[in-house]
Amino acid sequence: GRDIMRKILLASTALVAFGTVAANAADVTISGATDWHYINYDNTSNSGALNGSYIDMDQDVDFKFSTTTDSGLTLTMGVGLDEGGNTDDQYFDIAGDFGTLRLSNDLEGLADSAMDESVADNMTTLAPGLAMHGGDLDNNTIMYTLPSMSGLTLKVHHQDGGATTKGDNTAFLAEYSADMSGGSVKAQYISSSTDDTGASGNQSGTDSTSMGLRFTLSDFQVTASQHTKSINTNAYDYKNDVIDVKYTGIEGISISAFTLSGGDDKNTSYDFNQSAASITYTIASGLTASVSMTDSEVTTSAGVKSNDDATVLNIKATF
Repeated sequence: GRDIMRKILLASTALVAFGTVAANAADVTISGATDWHYINYDNTSNSGALNGSYIDMDQDVDFKFSTTTDSGLTLTMGVGLDEGGNTDDQYFDIAGDFGTLRLSNDLEGLADSAMDESVADNMTTLAPGLAMHGGDLDNNTIMYTLPSMSGLTLKVHHQDGGATTKGDNTAFLAEYSADMSGGSVKAQYISSSTDDTGASGNQSGTDSTSMGLRFTLSDFQVTASQHTKSINTNAYDYKNDVIDVKYTGIEGISISAFTLSGGDDKNTSYDFNQSAASITYTIASGLTASVSMTDSEVTTSAGVKSNDDATVLNIKATF
């Protein structure tokens, strides 16, 4: 009993000391989230023994420190801790009249900003190579955001592939938002390019684009988007089109659905279709429960078909 009380006392003292020191240095924000999933799969091909169910739980705690210098610059440092005790989401922002410069060490680049789907916790195990949009590199990122100009936002990032490769990634985002009678409109374009590694004969570099148009009117949100991804070897040239709808007109309930159709211009027999729907209920402030159902069907370039159905129960809390 004494050991437990001693540990509690030491931990409490450390937290108080940390809060006192941090408060003198900067504004401190601590937030967290826990994300619990029950996933049930039904894969007709039984590829990778994916039939059955499993439970997944993710937790994240984020610390943010912010201060303003005498010259008017806003400095922000962020770091996160995941359920395994590993640090993630580390970044440093320098913001001023010139815009915002972000230095970070994770994969959260401009591809994460793409408007693709609104269905809660959509999960699929199919569509190899056919992502919703081109992915970010899991490497250090430098991002610059210009000051917003009459609803227009411009961003650019560079992700370094590391010392052993020239496969760096550069991306550009242009986004326009405006209010309209009873709602709003948002248009977006993202272009992303990953270079070849530099090794003799290597052509693993990719080019991706993402275009989206979203209308919000009263309780409805409708988004149309198109995403492409091609590789420098000319082995594939993927394109998919997405329509998704979200309705929030019922108090405490959100309903979402989307449909996606994709293919490969280099392999015309390749075909991918996916549809999904979900309902999310707000149990209390910061606590939601949702059920999502996804149906995916892919036909490979060899004409082999497989189907994947997934049902996901999700409970999420934010703090």
